[in-house]
Amino acid sequence: MAKRFVIKHWWDLALLQGPWLVFLLLGLILAFLLPIVLNLRPSMAESQAALAPAPIDGDRAYGYLKEICKLGPRKAGSETNARQRALVAEHFKKHGATVREQQFTGTDPLSGAKVEMANLIGSWFPARTERVVIGVHYDTRPFPDRDPDPAKRQTPFLGANDGASGVALLMEIAQHLNDSTTQWGVDLVLFDGEELVYDQTGKYFLGSLEFARVYQSDRKNRRIKTHYVSGLVLDMIGGRDLSIEQEQYSLQFAPRLVRDVWSVAQKLNAAGFKNRTGKAVLDDHFALNDAEIPTIDIIDFDYPFWHTAGDLPEQCSGASLAQVGRVVTAWLALPKPKTRR
Repeated sequence: MAKRFVIKHWWDLALLQGPWLVFLLLGLILAFLLPIVLNLRPSMAESQAALAPAPIDGDRAYGYLKEICKLGPRKAGSETNARQRALVAEHFKKHGATVREQQFTGTDPLSGAKVEMANLIGSWFPARTERVVIGVHYDTRPFPDRDPDPAKRQTPFLGANDGASGVALLMEIAQHLNDSTTQWGVDLVLFDGEELVYDQTGKYFLGSLEFARVYQSDRKNRRIKTHYVSGLVLDMIGGRDLSIEQEQYSLQFAPRLVRDVWSVAQKLNAAGFKNRTGKAVLDDHFALNDAEIPTIDIIDFDYPFWHTAGDLPEQCSGASLAQVGRVVTAWLALPKPKTRR
Protein backbone atom coordinates (compact mmCIF):
# COMPACT_ATOMS: atom_id res chain seq x y z
CA MET A 1 0.00 0.00 0.00
CA ALA A 2 1.35 3.42 -0.93
CA LYS A 3 2.27 5.82 1.89
CA ARG A 4 -0.18 8.63 2.21
CA PHE A 5 1.32 12.18 1.80
CA VAL A 6 -0.73 14.75 3.69
CA ILE A 7 -0.17 18.42 2.72
CA LYS A 8 -0.01 20.44 5.95
CA HIS A 9 2.71 23.02 5.23
CA TRP A 10 4.03 24.98 2.26
CA TRP A 11 7.18 22.87 2.14
CA ASP A 12 5.04 19.74 1.61
CA LEU A 13 3.74 21.37 -1.56
CA ALA A 14 7.24 22.32 -2.59
CA LEU A 15 8.42 18.73 -2.24
CA LEU A 16 5.56 17.56 -4.44
CA GLN A 17 6.51 20.05 -7.13
CA GLY A 18 10.16 18.95 -7.20
CA PRO A 19 13.57 19.93 -5.75
CA TRP A 20 13.89 23.00 -8.01
CA LEU A 21 11.03 24.71 -6.18
CA VAL A 22 12.65 24.00 -2.79
CA PHE A 23 15.89 25.69 -3.89
CA LEU A 24 13.96 28.62 -5.31
CA LEU A 25 12.06 29.16 -2.07
CA LEU A 26 15.24 28.87 0.03
CA GLY A 27 16.92 31.45 -2.20
CA LEU A 28 14.05 33.88 -1.72
CA ILE A 29 14.17 33.39 2.05
CA LEU A 30 17.94 34.06 2.16
CA ALA A 31 17.54 37.14 -0.03
CA PHE A 32 14.98 38.45 2.44
CA LEU A 33 16.91 37.65 5.62
CA LEU A 34 20.48 38.56 4.59
CA PRO A 35 20.05 42.36 4.75
CA ILE A 36 18.45 42.03 8.17
CA VAL A 37 21.33 39.88 9.48
CA LEU A 38 23.95 42.26 8.08
CA ASN A 39 22.23 45.23 9.68
CA LEU A 40 22.43 43.46 13.05
CA ARG A 41 26.23 43.26 12.82
CA PRO A 42 27.88 46.38 14.26
CA SER A 43 30.21 48.28 12.00
CA MET A 44 33.67 49.27 13.19
CA ALA A 45 32.40 52.78 13.91
CA GLU A 46 29.51 51.37 15.95
CA SER A 47 31.90 49.08 17.82
CA GLN A 48 34.10 52.03 18.69
CA ALA A 49 31.08 54.04 19.79
CA ALA A 50 30.07 51.19 22.12
CA LEU A 51 33.41 51.50 23.94
CA ALA A 52 33.81 54.14 26.59
CA PRO A 53 37.45 55.27 26.83
CA ALA A 54 38.13 58.17 29.14
CA PRO A 55 39.23 61.45 27.53
CA ILE A 56 42.87 60.84 28.42
CA ASP A 57 45.01 63.96 28.09
CA GLY A 58 48.37 62.78 26.75
CA ASP A 59 50.05 66.17 27.20
CA ARG A 60 49.02 66.30 30.84
CA ALA A 61 50.23 62.72 31.40
CA TYR A 62 53.54 63.62 29.79
CA GLY A 63 53.73 66.61 32.13
CA TYR A 64 53.40 64.25 35.09
CA LEU A 65 56.21 62.12 33.66
CA LYS A 66 58.53 65.12 33.46
CA GLU A 67 57.53 66.24 36.97
CA ILE A 68 58.45 62.81 38.34
CA CYS A 69 61.78 62.77 36.51
CA LYS A 70 62.67 66.17 37.95
CA LEU A 71 62.82 64.47 41.34
CA GLY A 72 65.85 62.54 40.10
CA PRO A 73 66.61 58.82 40.45
CA ARG A 74 64.04 57.11 42.67
CA LYS A 75 65.47 53.78 43.77
CA ALA A 76 63.76 51.92 46.61
CA GLY A 77 64.45 53.39 50.04
CA SER A 78 65.62 56.77 48.71
CA GLU A 79 64.30 60.19 49.71
CA THR A 80 63.19 60.89 46.13
CA ASN A 81 61.30 57.61 46.09
CA ALA A 82 59.39 58.71 49.21
CA ARG A 83 58.73 62.17 47.74
CA GLN A 84 57.30 60.59 44.60
CA ARG A 85 55.01 58.38 46.69
CA ALA A 86 53.76 61.38 48.66
CA LEU A 87 53.14 63.34 45.45
CA VAL A 88 51.05 60.53 43.95
CA ALA A 89 49.18 59.88 47.21
CA GLU A 90 48.07 63.50 47.35
CA HIS A 91 47.06 63.38 43.70
CA PHE A 92 44.99 60.23 44.20
CA LYS A 93 43.23 61.73 47.23
CA LYS A 94 42.48 64.89 45.31
CA HIS A 95 40.67 62.81 42.71
CA GLY A 96 38.53 60.78 45.08
CA ALA A 97 40.61 57.79 46.10
CA THR A 98 40.89 56.15 49.46
CA VAL A 99 44.67 55.89 49.86
CA ARG A 100 46.77 53.62 52.02
CA GLU A 101 50.36 52.48 52.21
CA GLN A 102 51.49 48.90 52.53
CA GLN A 103 54.82 49.05 54.30
CA PHE A 104 57.44 46.32 54.23
CA THR A 105 61.19 45.83 54.53
CA GLY A 106 63.73 44.66 51.99
CA THR A 107 67.47 44.25 51.97
CA ASP A 108 70.09 46.20 50.06
CA PRO A 109 71.87 43.54 47.98
CA LEU A 110 75.28 45.24 48.31
CA SER A 111 75.43 46.37 51.93
CA GLY A 112 72.94 43.98 53.47
CA ALA A 113 71.26 46.92 55.20
CA LYS A 114 67.51 46.98 55.72
CA VAL A 115 65.56 49.10 53.26
CA GLU A 116 62.16 50.46 54.25
CA MET A 117 59.71 50.30 51.36
CA ALA A 118 56.00 50.86 50.75
CA ASN A 119 53.42 50.04 48.13
CA LEU A 120 50.86 52.77 47.52
CA ILE A 121 47.23 51.74 46.94
CA GLY A 122 44.58 54.16 45.69
CA SER A 123 41.04 52.70 45.76
CA TRP A 124 37.97 53.91 43.90
CA PHE A 125 34.49 52.51 44.64
CA PRO A 126 35.77 50.89 47.88
CA ALA A 127 32.42 49.26 48.70
CA ARG A 128 32.65 46.99 45.63
CA THR A 129 34.09 43.62 46.53
CA GLU A 130 34.79 42.54 42.92
CA ARG A 131 37.82 44.58 41.99
CA VAL A 132 40.47 45.17 39.36
CA VAL A 133 44.09 46.03 40.16
CA ILE A 134 46.16 48.16 37.78
CA GLY A 135 49.76 48.17 38.93
CA VAL A 136 53.03 49.87 38.03
CA HIS A 137 56.42 49.97 39.68
CA TYR A 138 57.61 53.36 40.85
CA ASP A 139 61.18 52.64 41.91
CA THR A 140 64.04 53.01 39.46
CA ARG A 141 66.99 50.73 38.92
CA PRO A 142 70.04 51.89 40.93
CA PHE A 143 72.24 52.24 37.82
CA PRO A 144 71.80 52.00 34.02
CA ASP A 145 73.76 48.76 33.85
CA ARG A 146 72.83 47.94 30.24
CA ASP A 147 74.22 51.13 28.75
CA PRO A 148 76.51 50.39 25.79
CA ASP A 149 79.02 52.89 27.19
CA PRO A 150 80.71 51.28 30.25
CA ALA A 151 81.50 54.74 31.63
CA LYS A 152 77.77 55.47 31.99
CA ARG A 153 76.86 52.27 33.80
CA GLN A 154 77.59 53.80 37.20
CA THR A 155 75.76 57.07 36.55
CA PRO A 156 72.33 57.76 38.08
CA PHE A 157 69.39 56.21 36.23
CA LEU A 158 66.45 58.56 35.61
CA GLY A 159 63.97 55.94 34.35
CA ALA A 160 61.60 58.12 32.32
CA ASN A 161 59.90 55.19 30.60
CA ASP A 162 61.01 52.41 32.96
CA GLY A 163 59.22 53.69 36.01
CA ALA A 164 57.88 57.20 35.47
CA SER A 165 55.65 56.41 32.47
CA GLY A 166 53.45 53.97 34.38
CA VAL A 167 53.12 56.29 37.36
CA ALA A 168 52.29 59.25 35.12
CA LEU A 169 49.56 57.30 33.34
CA LEU A 170 47.99 56.19 36.64
CA MET A 171 47.94 59.85 37.69
CA GLU A 172 46.08 60.71 34.50
CA ILE A 173 43.67 57.76 34.79
CA ALA A 174 42.93 58.80 38.38
CA GLN A 175 41.37 62.01 37.10
CA HIS A 176 38.69 60.07 35.21
CA LEU A 177 37.70 57.20 37.49
CA ASN A 178 34.92 59.00 39.34
CA ASP A 179 33.18 59.49 35.98
CA SER A 180 33.88 55.97 34.75
CA THR A 181 31.02 53.59 33.99
CA THR A 182 33.10 50.64 35.18
CA GLN A 183 31.22 48.00 37.17
CA TRP A 184 34.33 47.02 39.13
CA GLY A 185 36.05 48.46 42.13
CA VAL A 186 39.40 49.82 40.96
CA ASP A 187 42.73 49.83 42.79
CA LEU A 188 45.65 51.74 41.28
CA VAL A 189 48.80 50.35 42.89
CA LEU A 190 52.38 51.57 42.90
CA PHE A 191 54.76 48.70 43.63
CA ASP A 192 58.03 49.50 45.37
CA GLY A 193 61.26 47.50 45.06
CA GLU A 194 60.54 46.10 41.60
CA GLU A 195 64.22 46.22 40.72
CA LEU A 196 66.48 46.87 43.68
CA VAL A 197 69.18 45.08 41.72
CA TYR A 198 72.86 45.89 41.07
CA ASP A 199 74.37 44.06 38.09
CA GLN A 200 71.95 41.17 38.58
CA THR A 201 72.69 41.07 42.33
CA GLY A 202 69.50 41.32 44.36
CA LYS A 203 65.84 40.39 44.07
CA TYR A 204 63.15 41.63 41.74
CA PHE A 205 59.46 42.33 42.35
CA LEU A 206 59.58 42.88 46.11
CA GLY A 207 56.53 45.15 46.10
CA SER A 208 54.24 42.91 44.08
CA LEU A 209 55.34 39.89 46.11
CA GLU A 210 54.36 41.71 49.30
CA PHE A 211 51.05 42.84 47.81
CA ALA A 212 50.25 39.26 46.78
CA ARG A 213 51.30 37.86 50.16
CA VAL A 214 49.05 40.24 52.08
CA TYR A 215 46.12 39.64 49.73
CA GLN A 216 46.38 35.86 50.03
CA SER A 217 46.75 36.02 53.80
CA ASP A 218 43.77 38.36 54.19
CA ARG A 219 41.65 36.15 51.96
CA LYS A 220 42.67 32.96 53.73
CA ASN A 221 41.93 34.41 57.17
CA ARG A 222 38.73 36.10 55.95
CA ARG A 223 39.88 39.55 56.96
CA ILE A 224 38.55 40.94 53.67
CA LYS A 225 35.74 40.20 51.25
CA THR A 226 37.65 41.74 48.37
CA HIS A 227 38.18 39.53 45.35
CA TYR A 228 40.43 40.68 42.51
CA VAL A 229 38.97 39.42 39.24
CA SER A 230 41.68 40.84 36.95
CA GLY A 231 44.95 42.69 36.95
CA LEU A 232 46.96 44.78 34.51
CA VAL A 233 50.64 45.60 34.96
CA LEU A 234 51.76 48.63 32.95
CA ASP A 235 55.50 48.86 32.35
CA MET A 236 57.39 51.01 29.84
CA ILE A 237 54.27 52.25 28.08
CA GLY A 238 55.44 55.77 27.19
CA GLY A 239 58.13 55.26 24.54
CA ARG A 240 57.90 57.39 21.42
CA ASP A 241 57.84 54.41 19.05
CA LEU A 242 55.31 52.36 21.01
CA SER A 243 55.26 48.62 20.31
CA ILE A 244 53.30 46.49 22.80
CA GLU A 245 53.14 42.82 21.87
CA GLN A 246 51.23 40.06 23.63
CA GLU A 247 53.62 38.94 26.34
CA GLN A 248 54.07 35.15 26.45
CA TYR A 249 53.48 34.50 30.14
CA SER A 250 50.36 36.69 30.01
CA LEU A 251 49.01 34.47 27.24
CA GLN A 252 49.69 31.49 29.47
CA PHE A 253 48.28 32.97 32.68
CA ALA A 254 45.25 34.88 31.40
CA PRO A 255 44.58 34.38 27.67
CA ARG A 256 40.99 35.66 27.87
CA LEU A 257 42.21 38.88 29.41
CA VAL A 258 44.81 39.35 26.66
CA ARG A 259 42.11 38.84 24.03
CA ASP A 260 39.79 41.34 25.75
CA VAL A 261 42.42 44.08 25.96
CA TRP A 262 43.75 43.59 22.42
CA SER A 263 40.21 43.50 21.06
CA VAL A 264 39.58 46.90 22.64
CA ALA A 265 42.87 48.18 21.23
CA GLN A 266 41.93 47.01 17.74
CA LYS A 267 38.52 48.68 17.90
CA LEU A 268 40.13 51.92 19.07
CA ASN A 269 42.74 51.73 16.28
CA ALA A 270 45.48 51.75 18.92
CA ALA A 271 48.36 51.00 16.56
CA GLY A 272 50.90 50.61 19.37
CA PHE A 273 49.23 47.34 20.41
CA LYS A 274 50.62 44.72 18.05
CA ASN A 275 48.50 41.65 17.37
CA ARG A 276 51.37 39.19 17.67
CA THR A 277 53.17 37.24 20.35
CA GLY A 278 56.13 39.03 21.90
CA LYS A 279 58.87 38.09 24.34
CA ALA A 280 58.42 36.26 27.63
CA VAL A 281 59.00 38.83 30.38
CA LEU A 282 59.52 38.35 34.11
CA ASP A 283 57.55 41.16 35.73
CA ASP A 284 55.15 42.05 38.55
CA HIS A 285 52.36 40.01 36.95
CA PHE A 286 54.02 36.81 38.18
CA ALA A 287 53.33 37.53 41.84
CA LEU A 288 49.74 38.52 41.17
CA ASN A 289 49.02 35.39 39.16
CA ASP A 290 50.56 33.29 41.93
CA ALA A 291 47.98 34.94 44.22
CA GLU A 292 45.24 33.76 41.82
CA ILE A 293 44.68 37.21 40.32
CA PRO A 294 44.56 36.73 36.51
CA THR A 295 47.00 39.42 35.41
CA ILE A 296 48.73 40.41 32.18
CA ASP A 297 51.79 42.49 31.46
CA ILE A 298 51.30 45.42 29.09
CA ILE A 299 54.89 46.26 28.24
CA ASP A 300 56.95 47.65 25.38
CA PHE A 301 59.94 45.40 25.85
CA ASP A 302 61.55 46.56 22.60
CA TYR A 303 62.21 50.03 24.06
CA PRO A 304 65.78 50.73 22.89
CA PHE A 305 66.80 52.72 26.00
CA TRP A 306 65.87 50.02 28.53
CA HIS A 307 68.22 50.24 31.54
CA THR A 308 70.46 52.79 29.83
CA ALA A 309 71.33 56.39 30.64
CA GLY A 310 69.29 57.39 27.57
CA ASP A 311 65.95 56.58 29.25
CA LEU A 312 65.00 60.27 29.41
CA PRO A 313 61.72 62.21 28.99
CA GLU A 314 62.58 63.19 25.41
CA GLN A 315 62.43 59.50 24.47
CA CYS A 316 58.80 59.36 25.66
CA SER A 317 55.57 60.64 24.17
CA GLY A 318 52.27 61.95 25.46
CA ALA A 319 50.61 60.33 22.46
CA SER A 320 51.82 56.89 23.59
CA LEU A 321 50.57 57.48 27.12
CA ALA A 322 47.19 58.61 25.80
CA GLN A 323 46.90 55.56 23.56
CA VAL A 324 47.49 53.13 26.42
CA GLY A 325 45.25 55.13 28.74
CA ARG A 326 42.34 55.02 26.31
CA VAL A 327 42.66 51.25 25.89
CA VAL A 328 42.86 50.65 29.65
CA THR A 329 39.89 52.87 30.52
CA ALA A 330 37.77 51.46 27.68
CA TRP A 331 38.57 47.95 28.91
CA LEU A 332 37.56 48.98 32.44
CA ALA A 333 34.17 50.10 31.12
CA LEU A 334 33.36 46.77 29.42
CA PRO A 335 30.37 44.88 30.84
CA LYS A 336 31.22 42.17 33.33
CA PRO A 337 32.03 38.87 31.60
CA LYS A 338 31.48 35.48 33.15
CA THR A 339 35.21 35.02 33.53
CA ARG A 340 38.29 37.19 33.13
CA ARG A 341 40.86 34.47 32.39
